[in-house]
Amino acid sequence: MRINKDYLQLHFIVFLGSFIPTVAIWISLPSLEIVLLRTLAAIILLGLIIYFRKFNIRLKPHQLIPLLSSGVLTSIYWTLLIFSAKVANASVSLVGVATSPLWVSFIAPLITRQKKIDVHQIIIGINAAFGVYMIFTSGFEYSWGMSVAIIAAFVGALLTVISSKLAQIHNHYVITFYQMVGAWAGTVIILFFTSSIFIHRKIQLNPTWVDLLLILALAFVFSVYAYSVFIKIMKNLSPFTVSLATNLTPVYGILVALMFSSKSETMDIYFYAGATILIASLMAIPLSNYLFGPGKSKG
Repeated sequence: MRINKDYLQLHFIVFLGSFIPTVAIWISLPSLEIVLLRTLAAIILLGLIIYFRKFNIRLKPHQLIPLLSSGVLTSIYWTLLIFSAKVANASVSLVGVATSPLWVSFIAPLITRQKKIDVHQIIIGINAAFGVYMIFTSGFEYSWGMSVAIIAAFVGALLTVISSKLAQIHNHYVITFYQMVGAWAGTVIILFFTSSIFIHRKIQLNPTWVDLLLILALAFVFSVYAYSVFIKIMKNLSPFTVSLATNLTPVYGILVALMFSSKSETMDIYFYAGATILIASLMAIPLSNYLFGPGKSKG
């Protein structure tokens, strides 16, 4: 029953995540500034939660380093995701990020020090990647945005595997708090570095009231609630299972874009074929674990 509850929570979080690129596009600030303000707001909100619920956040230096470092990865991932959406569109961004399971298939064995790579997971990951390809094979004009999204997928896959290991050790709110601190610090460094390297790159911290409301929504709904629950369920689900579930994000995201975008988007046979492959890949997870890896992996 616990695993089933985690699956339901996972898919709800994935559904929420599909809104992020669309919401980010509505914000007038550049991607780095969005991440900077989003993480700062998340730190304040998480700090209040930790204070009132009396969580112990005192950690030793050797415990802090992995948490803060993974926070820097979080900053890079979010920045690339939002940047991809802004230079292309929400659908392209989400579809590119959906290649994450393919990266997890190769990264997880290296980090978890598995002696044997699960071939069936790689096959499922490749199958999912083919579904992603099918969605946009009819006409591709956002190569730059797609490339950035695929890089984000790699960073996200690395972050997923690392967070899965951290979830076995620390409380999910504590993990999220320190990751947000690391993400904020990493964003500050990247922001000042890029503004000093690129002459025309000026720091833009002049949000409108609408921008602030949307950033607070990103911080509370996605950074605090969704991300904390995401970390929590990693205790019971494998990184590959979590990552492959995110393949539904572009499906949800395109539907969200249809509902909220001012421009109509026509779905062709390639979209439905690709979505079918993605969903089939997702449904293959418990079957593949049962047939090929009973007791070897969670989820």
